[in-house]
Amino acid sequence: MLPLAAAVLLLPLAQPAPGGAADEFANLEVALTRHTRDRYVADLEEIKRRGVLRVLTRNSSSTYFISKGEQRGFQFELVQAFAKELGVRLAIVVPPSRDELIQSLLAGEGDLIAAGMSIAPDRAEKVRFTSTVFTAGRVFVTHRHTIKLVESVADLAQFDIHVSYRSTTYAGVKAAEREAGVPFRILDTGGDVEMEEILDRISAGVYESTVVDESLVALAQAAGADVEARLPLGAPKEKGWAVHPAAPNLADAADEFVRRHRRSGLIRMMYARYMKPDSKFAARARDLEYRADANGKISPYDDLFKEASKETGIDWRLLAAVAYSESRFNPKAASRWGAVGLMQLLPSTAKRVGISKRLQDPRRNILAGARYLRRLCQVFEEDGVAKRQQMRFALAAYNAGLGHIMDARHLAELTGKDRNRWFHNVAEALKLKQDRKWHEKTRYGYARAEETVTYVSKIQSRYDVYVRHVPLDAGDEPELGAQGE
Repeated sequence: MLPLAAAVLLLPLAQPAPGGAADEFANLEVALTRHTRDRYVADLEEIKRRGVLRVLTRNSSSTYFISKGEQRGFQFELVQAFAKELGVRLAIVVPPSRDELIQSLLAGEGDLIAAGMSIAPDRAEKVRFTSTVFTAGRVFVTHRHTIKLVESVADLAQFDIHVSYRSTTYAGVKAAEREAGVPFRILDTGGDVEMEEILDRISAGVYESTVVDESLVALAQAAGADVEARLPLGAPKEKGWAVHPAAPNLADAADEFVRRHRRSGLIRMMYARYMKPDSKFAARARDLEYRADANGKISPYDDLFKEASKETGIDWRLLAAVAYSESRFNPKAASRWGAVGLMQLLPSTAKRVGISKRLQDPRRNILAGARYLRRLCQVFEEDGVAKRQQMRFALAAYNAGLGHIMDARHLAELTGKDRNRWFHNVAEALKLKQDRKWHEKTRYGYARAEETVTYVSKIQSRYDVYVRHVPLDAGDEPELGAQGE
């Protein structure tokens, strides 16, 4: 939302030249996501100090996915609630394969694993598990039209059974093999193939059979997969979260959260959202058209974001993150302040960047928003702000108005903070403008500071997510510009 104060200090800077992406605003990914590559092991106190909980997970319809720009999934909603209770923001990290979850945790790439991981003795030697989040029975699955009879465990010897050799499922199949007393043909899928993808391959005739969590079969059938559960296999598996062994306080907090919300019913409710085939959330997970984690699409307007990126040099995924926060990708959105469209711009602001008509047209609205964001960056560049901070200040100004952010930089200086850094500095100074004794000393007065601080954090987090799941194509990448701290 763009309040009136945003236009007051908008300086008459030069119009960006067509095709001017190869400039200092290019390749924002390098500057804005450097923190996502940091490796460190942190217990609860350090996580709260840093203000972020990094959660390792996997992409699947039942765990974590991105649908039309929004993060969803059973495990995602649970860890989101946990992060909210801790008072920190949530950052999702998806390693290349399920096999690398524990390795990534121990390497300091995340703080907690929430991926439907089975609690097993060999794993418990490496990580600290919480109490059971949920329990899942395992079933032997084939194509719906398979004619081979399956009446006992020994009948599994007729099939090629596809599972990951590094999973507890493999251990379960080997136990069934010993029980049957006959050799099974067990083939390795690799650790980067999720259970739901294995079911898709069975439906397509690529694999003959597998063993998966029983709840996933009904979800696959609802999505149109020709698969059938033929036989229960082994005892149900307990699934839990996992924490680094050097983070005992985080482990205790996570365990207490799980225990409390098993009693409260929150876990049961969220599980039903994604595990009941007729749930609207499960249906969204099956809609792959705008699953960023499945096909690299963020929104119906990706091509327009890319066009605006070519002119302004601002990463199109950042523009998409702004549009989602402003309008949830609704081109007809309108605020009580008079801001309209995907990027929620005031007509007066759009006119200043060269767009005076048909502002609700998605192409023109996105271009106007991108030009305006670029101009805000230029204001802070001319004031000597480093590249990484320029965009954060620009985002804050996009939300609150440039005048309020200039006021906050002045207050930061008065209170001994760095006027050229956003997080923990100018962001905290902006909050002072909620207090009369401070905002009466400023030019633009009271500000809805908490809203703006949250706005910048959410866009940063959403951009981090889009970068992880939607890499730039060769044609999307502007030439690299100079990057600073």
